[in-house]
Amino acid sequence: MLFAGLIFFAIDDNDALYSAAVDAVSGLDPVSELGRDPTLDPTFDLTVRIRSRSWLRGDECLEPGTAVEVTYRGVLLASGPVEKFCSGGKKAKDQHVVAWGTGVRLPGFALAALVADARRGAEAFDVAVKMPSKHRGHVTVDGTLISCKARRVGDAAALGTPCDVSSMDIPVPSPNTGRTQKTGGAN
Repeated sequence: MLFAGLIFFAIDDNDALYSAAVDAVSGLDPVSELGRDPTLDPTFDLTVRIRSRSWLRGDECLEPGTAVEVTYRGVLLASGPVEKFCSGGKKAKDQHVVAWGTGVRLPGFALAALVADARRGAEAFDVAVKMPSKHRGHVTVDGTLISCKARRVGDAAALGTPCDVSSMDIPVPSPNTGRTQKTGGAN
């Protein structure tokens, strides 16, 4: 029995896998929207997935205060909140998330590249899921940055490609109200 228990612990993987896919995007059509107005109002429909790989660890969760950001060539296009959701017991759980930007101004190099990529159907966006750090008295518990590179619109297979996960101090994001959007470089 002891040997069987040790084998179970050895094969029980504690690290969850996180992934994201860009299901759809509006506000970035190369014919009717890109290049006609100096500002963009993109909306991204995303799927975020947690796949628990442990029977023992309990639920893996994206906690309240988590935000998603979508960038193109390092420029923030859209952001939005992620509601708390969990996965446990070696199961996967998906959550639909909407990220949006209003009045986003792209630098010339990024706008030209996005127009060219969109016309070829080759645009790829980076998706970051940011779970903020927690402060308990004088102790700070690092937050989690989930970084998903080069996600193409409509590529459901992206949910099978794990994202990079790292721990770092992540401040609580300001909520995106849909009325304003940061411009410039990515955060």
